[in-house]
Amino acid sequence: MKIYLKIIGLVVIIVGCLQSCEKDDSELSDFRNKYIGKYFVHESIVKYGAPPPWCPYNDDDSEKDTVISVTYGGADNTLFALGHEFWLDSIGEFSIFPLKFRFRNDSIYSSYRNGGLGCGYYETYEGVRISSEP
Repeated sequence: MKIYLKIIGLVVIIVGCLQSCEKDDSELSDFRNKYIGKYFVHESIVKYGAPPPWCPYNDDDSEKDTVISVTYGGADNTLFALGHEFWLDSIGEFSIFPLKFRFRNDSIYSSYRNGGLGCGYYETYEGVRISSEP
């Protein structure tokens, strides 16, 4: 009876080793892949502050639809979009004032504040991914 248990145990160990050897670890998944691509977004720029010439930003506000690209950042855990390099937390967000990015499924939201006490502007981008190619 003991010999049968040893043989069964040896077979289980060999089968387990063979299954673990079948894994292909040469191509590891990059968590950033699901965020990379082109996004169709609505851009809104709202300006505030004193009138010109004191505030160079205080011309008309603007809104338009445009396409932006999200690519890999310089480090192995960052992304790059709208002229900013950033990293995401476990729920797909980055938020350090004055910049915020939020990814949900295939949608993106970004806000950026620029300026100071006298004048500045708020940039907001909201949209959906249209391509997985950057």
